[in-house]
Amino acid sequence: MPSANAALQTQVSTDTLHHIERELLRDPRLQSANSRRGYLADLRSFETWRGARPLTKLLVEEYAAHLLGLSRSPNSINRGLAAVRWWARRVADLAYEGELPRAQRDEIVTQAARVAAIEDVSGERAPKGRHIAQDELQALLRACLADETPAGVRDAAVITLAWSTGLRRSEIAGLRLESWKRQSLGQPIEVIGKGNKRRAVYLHADAVPWLSKWLAVRGSSAGPLFCPVRKGGHVAPNKGISDEALAQMLTKRQLQAALEQAVTWHDFRRTFAGNLLDRGVDLVTVQKLLGHSSPTTTSNYDRRGEETKQRAIQSLQLPLWPTAA
Repeated sequence: MPSANAALQTQVSTDTLHHIERELLRDPRLQSANSRRGYLADLRSFETWRGARPLTKLLVEEYAAHLLGLSRSPNSINRGLAAVRWWARRVADLAYEGELPRAQRDEIVTQAARVAAIEDVSGERAPKGRHIAQDELQALLRACLADETPAGVRDAAVITLAWSTGLRRSEIAGLRLESWKRQSLGQPIEVIGKGNKRRAVYLHADAVPWLSKWLAVRGSSAGPLFCPVRKGGHVAPNKGISDEALAQMLTKRQLQAALEQAVTWHDFRRTFAGNLLDRGVDLVTVQKLLGHSSPTTTSNYDRRGEETKQRAIQSLQLPLWPTAA
């Protein structure tokens, strides 16, 4: 009878990446395409490093040490470990689904459980991303306004929407014209976020004119709210704008705006959270607007600088200086 290590190795070595990708699609708990892509990328890196060695608890712990030696951040390492733990649990599921002898199946499950029980590494690094200052937002919008084509109108609308709602890039790309029509009647925009979770967001009144101007250019044809602008200024309302196209657009506009530091779409989410917290909005409300499962995740989005901490301290009051009796 083969050892548990050999049995587990057999499970993961046959057309491994294709197998992993198929299982990622099968797992009902992984509904987010972004999560599946992330797991696949992390597992590809792990399998490349692992080679033909058996998948064991000791090996995975060695892999974590290897990543630490490459100066990977704890968050990055823990994300990779989460993918490996998922795969170990999936191997156990496959062992139960197969027709293996009971003793062999139990050995595979035991080894997979040891891998799945590996804990995250400890430690923290400076958080990624930053807060977008008001003058930077204005510079981005000026860059869009300088472009007199429909693309300039569209990009300004996207930027104001991101600033006033904190939507993820994929959520912006997925908006439909019908969402805007409901919002124009004072109703919330329903967004389908990560994990197929639905939530309601509201548009800031100052963003409405920017969106209205874009719709005047886009037209009223049903379809994605934001769409490509072809050469010659032709708008294609029947086709949506991709995540990658949004990333390229933001890169283009920030270069035109001559920003000293790069910004990402996720920085707009961080800025949205920080702006609301700065104005006294409670953390749970911000959590719901961002679509986070935990307020802890939301608190990690705060990228306001040291000035915010200084203002918080100065808001405290000490008793008046005592006077002589």
